[in-house]
Amino acid sequence: MIMDNARLIPFAAALSLEAASAEIVSQRNNGSILKVKLLENYSIQLGGEGLCFKDSELIKAVSTGFGLPCFLPLFRHFNNALKSISMLLKIKSILSSKQTSSEKVSVGLRAGLAATAAFANHDSQSKKLLESEESGIVLFTIANSDIAVWISFSANELCQVGSKPLKIKPAAIFTFQNLKVASSAISGWFDHLGGPALGEAEISGNIPLLDKIGYISRKAQKEVPSIL
Repeated sequence: MIMDNARLIPFAAALSLEAASAEIVSQRNNGSILKVKLLENYSIQLGGEGLCFKDSELIKAVSTGFGLPCFLPLFRHFNNALKSISMLLKIKSILSSKQTSSEKVSVGLRAGLAATAAFANHDSQSKKLLESEESGIVLFTIANSDIAVWISFSANELCQVGSKPLKIKPAAIFTFQNLKVASSAISGWFDHLGGPALGEAEISGNIPLLDKIGYISRKAQKEVPSIL
Protein backbone atom coordinates (compact mmCIF):
# COMPACT_ATOMS: atom_id res chain seq x y z
CA MET A 1 0.00 0.00 0.00
CA ILE A 2 1.32 3.42 -0.98
CA MET A 3 0.73 5.81 1.90
CA ASP A 4 -0.02 9.49 1.38
CA ASN A 5 2.42 11.28 3.71
CA ALA A 6 -0.38 13.57 4.87
CA ARG A 7 -2.31 10.55 6.14
CA LEU A 8 0.51 8.69 7.89
CA ILE A 9 -0.02 10.31 11.30
CA PRO A 10 -3.81 9.70 11.53
CA PHE A 11 -3.27 6.20 10.13
CA ALA A 12 -0.62 5.47 12.75
CA ALA A 13 -2.91 6.84 15.46
CA ALA A 14 -5.72 4.59 14.26
CA LEU A 15 -3.43 1.55 14.24
CA SER A 16 -2.46 2.40 17.82
CA LEU A 17 -6.13 2.24 18.78
CA GLU A 18 -6.53 -1.06 16.95
CA ALA A 19 -3.53 -2.52 18.78
CA ALA A 20 -4.76 -1.22 22.14
CA SER A 21 -8.17 -2.79 21.56
CA ALA A 22 -6.58 -6.10 20.50
CA GLU A 23 -4.55 -6.19 23.72
CA ILE A 24 -7.63 -5.47 25.83
CA VAL A 25 -9.62 -8.20 24.08
CA SER A 26 -6.77 -10.70 24.54
CA GLN A 27 -6.67 -9.96 28.28
CA ARG A 28 -10.38 -9.66 29.06
CA ASN A 29 -11.72 -12.09 26.45
CA ASN A 30 -14.46 -9.66 25.50
CA GLY A 31 -14.95 -6.48 23.53
CA SER A 32 -14.48 -5.51 19.90
CA ILE A 33 -11.19 -5.04 18.10
CA LEU A 34 -11.09 -1.68 16.34
CA LYS A 35 -9.96 -2.98 12.97
CA VAL A 36 -8.70 -0.07 10.88
CA LYS A 37 -9.85 0.64 7.34
CA LEU A 38 -8.41 3.62 5.50
CA LEU A 39 -11.11 5.26 3.36
CA GLU A 40 -10.61 7.41 0.28
CA ASN A 41 -12.37 10.55 1.52
CA TYR A 42 -9.76 11.29 4.21
CA SER A 43 -11.71 9.20 6.69
CA ILE A 44 -10.80 6.18 8.79
CA GLN A 45 -13.15 3.42 9.87
CA LEU A 46 -12.68 1.74 13.24
CA GLY A 47 -14.19 -1.64 14.11
CA GLY A 48 -16.18 -2.16 10.93
CA GLU A 49 -19.11 -0.17 9.61
CA GLY A 50 -20.52 2.37 12.02
CA LEU A 51 -17.67 4.29 13.61
CA CYS A 52 -15.81 6.50 11.18
CA PHE A 53 -13.78 9.66 11.69
CA LYS A 54 -12.36 12.26 9.39
CA ASP A 55 -8.57 12.19 9.73
CA SER A 56 -8.53 15.52 11.60
CA GLU A 57 -11.27 14.43 14.02
CA LEU A 58 -9.46 11.17 14.73
CA ILE A 59 -6.38 13.16 15.73
CA LYS A 60 -8.59 15.18 18.10
CA ALA A 61 -10.09 12.00 19.53
CA VAL A 62 -6.68 10.51 20.23
CA SER A 63 -5.07 13.65 21.63
CA THR A 64 -7.99 15.06 23.65
CA GLY A 65 -10.26 12.06 24.16
CA PHE A 66 -13.05 13.56 22.06
CA GLY A 67 -13.62 13.84 18.32
CA LEU A 68 -16.79 14.03 16.21
CA PRO A 69 -17.48 10.84 14.23
CA CYS A 70 -19.13 10.84 10.81
CA PHE A 71 -22.86 10.83 11.53
CA LEU A 72 -24.26 9.02 8.47
CA PRO A 73 -22.46 5.67 8.99
CA LEU A 74 -23.02 6.05 12.75
CA PHE A 75 -26.80 6.07 12.34
CA ARG A 76 -26.82 3.45 9.59
CA HIS A 77 -24.91 0.95 11.71
CA PHE A 78 -25.71 2.21 15.19
CA ASN A 79 -25.31 -1.04 17.15
CA ASN A 80 -21.88 -1.79 15.75
CA ALA A 81 -20.84 1.83 16.26
CA LEU A 82 -21.81 1.57 19.93
CA LYS A 83 -19.56 -1.47 20.36
CA SER A 84 -16.65 0.44 18.84
CA ILE A 85 -17.35 3.54 20.94
CA SER A 86 -17.46 1.35 24.05
CA MET A 87 -14.00 0.03 23.23
CA LEU A 88 -12.69 3.56 22.67
CA LEU A 89 -13.95 4.53 26.12
CA LYS A 90 -12.22 1.49 27.63
CA ILE A 91 -8.94 2.47 25.99
CA LYS A 92 -9.27 6.03 27.26
CA SER A 93 -10.09 4.83 30.77
CA ILE A 94 -7.12 2.47 30.91
CA LEU A 95 -4.51 4.77 29.40
CA SER A 96 -5.59 7.90 31.26
CA SER A 97 -5.60 6.15 34.63
CA LYS A 98 -3.17 7.60 37.18
CA GLN A 99 -2.38 4.12 38.44
CA THR A 100 0.50 2.24 36.83
CA SER A 101 -1.18 -1.11 36.32
CA SER A 102 0.09 -4.02 34.24
CA GLU A 103 -2.92 -3.62 31.95
CA LYS A 104 -2.17 0.06 31.34
CA VAL A 105 1.46 -0.71 30.53
CA SER A 106 0.76 -3.65 28.22
CA VAL A 107 -1.98 -1.77 26.35
CA GLY A 108 0.16 1.37 26.08
CA LEU A 109 3.24 -0.55 25.00
CA ARG A 110 1.41 -2.42 22.26
CA ALA A 111 -0.28 0.77 21.06
CA GLY A 112 3.05 2.59 20.91
CA LEU A 113 4.71 -0.23 18.99
CA ALA A 114 1.83 -0.20 16.50
CA ALA A 115 2.63 3.44 15.68
CA THR A 116 6.28 2.44 15.35
CA ALA A 117 5.32 -0.32 12.92
CA ALA A 118 3.25 2.14 10.87
CA PHE A 119 6.28 4.39 10.45
CA ALA A 120 8.56 1.42 9.73
CA ASN A 121 6.14 0.37 6.99
CA HIS A 122 5.25 3.71 5.41
CA ASP A 123 7.72 6.45 6.41
CA SER A 124 10.46 6.62 3.77
CA GLN A 125 13.26 7.47 6.21
CA SER A 126 12.24 4.70 8.61
CA LYS A 127 11.90 2.13 5.84
CA LYS A 128 15.37 2.97 4.59
CA LEU A 129 16.76 2.50 8.09
CA LEU A 130 15.63 -1.14 8.15
CA GLU A 131 16.57 -2.02 4.57
CA SER A 132 19.79 -3.78 5.56
CA GLU A 133 18.16 -5.86 8.30
CA GLU A 134 17.04 -9.46 7.83
CA SER A 135 13.71 -10.81 9.03
CA GLY A 136 13.35 -10.95 12.79
CA ILE A 137 11.53 -9.98 15.94
CA VAL A 138 12.33 -7.45 18.67
CA LEU A 139 10.79 -8.36 22.02
CA PHE A 140 9.91 -5.88 24.77
CA THR A 141 9.38 -7.25 28.27
CA ILE A 142 9.09 -6.04 31.86
CA ALA A 143 11.07 -7.75 34.59
CA ASN A 144 9.09 -9.89 37.05
CA SER A 145 5.92 -9.72 34.95
CA ASP A 146 4.21 -11.65 32.15
CA ILE A 147 4.11 -8.64 29.85
CA ALA A 148 5.78 -9.31 26.51
CA VAL A 149 5.05 -7.33 23.35
CA TRP A 150 6.92 -7.70 20.09
CA ILE A 151 7.41 -6.09 16.71
CA SER A 152 8.32 -8.25 13.72
CA PHE A 153 9.93 -7.12 10.49
CA SER A 154 10.76 -8.66 7.14
CA ALA A 155 12.09 -7.56 3.78
CA ASN A 156 9.02 -9.08 2.08
CA GLU A 157 6.26 -8.32 4.59
CA LEU A 158 4.98 -5.38 6.58
CA CYS A 159 6.07 -4.93 10.19
CA GLN A 160 3.56 -6.36 12.64
CA VAL A 161 2.95 -6.06 16.37
CA GLY A 162 1.61 -8.62 18.81
CA SER A 163 1.75 -10.14 22.26
CA LYS A 164 1.11 -13.82 21.58
CA PRO A 165 3.82 -16.29 22.68
CA LEU A 166 6.71 -16.42 20.22
CA LYS A 167 7.62 -19.59 18.35
CA ILE A 168 11.03 -18.30 17.26
CA LYS A 169 13.92 -16.69 19.10
CA PRO A 170 13.83 -12.88 18.98
CA ALA A 171 16.71 -11.03 17.36
CA ALA A 172 16.85 -8.60 20.28
CA ILE A 173 15.24 -8.16 23.70
CA PHE A 174 14.58 -4.96 25.62
CA THR A 175 13.57 -5.49 29.26
CA PHE A 176 12.30 -2.66 31.43
CA GLN A 177 13.22 -2.82 35.12
CA ASN A 178 9.62 -2.45 36.30
CA LEU A 179 6.16 -1.15 35.40
CA LYS A 180 7.03 2.41 36.44
CA VAL A 181 10.00 2.59 34.07
CA ALA A 182 7.97 1.05 31.23
CA SER A 183 5.18 3.55 31.86
CA SER A 184 7.63 6.44 31.64
CA ALA A 185 8.87 5.08 28.31
CA ILE A 186 5.32 4.86 26.96
CA SER A 187 4.74 8.46 28.04
CA GLY A 188 7.95 9.63 26.35
CA TRP A 189 10.02 10.29 29.49
CA PHE A 190 12.46 7.39 29.31
CA ASP A 191 16.12 8.20 28.66
CA HIS A 192 17.01 5.64 25.97
CA LEU A 193 20.72 6.29 26.44
CA GLY A 194 20.96 6.71 30.20
CA GLY A 195 18.26 4.21 31.13
CA PRO A 196 20.22 1.02 30.42
CA ALA A 197 23.36 2.51 32.01
CA LEU A 198 21.37 3.30 35.18
CA GLY A 199 19.95 -0.22 35.35
CA GLU A 200 16.44 0.85 34.35
CA ALA A 201 16.53 -1.52 31.39
CA GLU A 202 18.49 -4.46 30.05
CA ILE A 203 19.22 -5.01 26.39
CA SER A 204 20.48 -8.11 24.62
CA GLY A 205 20.85 -9.49 21.11
CA ASN A 206 21.17 -7.31 18.04
CA ILE A 207 21.90 -3.93 19.65
CA PRO A 208 22.18 -1.96 16.36
CA LEU A 209 18.72 -3.25 15.44
CA LEU A 210 17.36 -2.13 18.80
CA ASP A 211 18.85 1.31 18.17
CA LYS A 212 17.06 1.51 14.81
CA ILE A 213 13.71 0.41 16.25
CA GLY A 214 14.25 2.86 19.10
CA TYR A 215 14.88 5.72 16.67
CA ILE A 216 11.71 4.91 14.69
CA SER A 217 9.75 4.59 17.92
CA ARG A 218 10.86 8.01 19.17
CA LYS A 219 10.05 9.56 15.81
CA ALA A 220 6.55 8.07 15.86
CA GLN A 221 6.06 9.06 19.49
CA LYS A 222 7.02 12.64 18.67
CA GLU A 223 4.67 12.95 15.70
CA VAL A 224 1.66 10.81 16.63
CA PRO A 225 -0.57 12.32 19.35
CA SER A 226 -1.55 10.31 22.40
CA ILE A 227 -3.77 10.75 25.45
CA LEU A 228 -0.85 9.64 27.66
